Amino acid sequence: MQTPWGESITNQQLEEGVFWVTTNEAGGILVESQHAQVLLSAKACSIGRPWCDFLAFEQDHAMLVVFYEQPHLYPWVEEELSAKLAEDCLRLDFPNYFRTHEKMELCLMK
Repeated sequence: MQTPWGESITNQQLEEGVFWVTTNEAGGILVESQHAQVLLSAKACSIGRPWCDFLAFEQDHAMLVVFYEQPHLYPWVEEELSAKLAEDCLRLDFPNYFRTHEKMELCLMK
């Protein structure tokens, strides 16, 4: 499978329209654009990079937003821990993601 990071070495379908891929150099999560709109928030989609008919979330930073919003996609760790680990890393790499969400949560609590 061709990816934005090169030809994939591994390609694991996590669920319909969601693939975890690795290459010699890098990898990440590919989410078909139509599925991304259903699975992920607009803020999470803005972190992904458009590529062909996918949003590409690179492995070093961006793919964690997928696991934060959909922790069941990372089955090797229980969902609560997966979400917590993803949140910790996202707060470092994409702090604006949480600022917007925290403001929305505060408004909803009023």
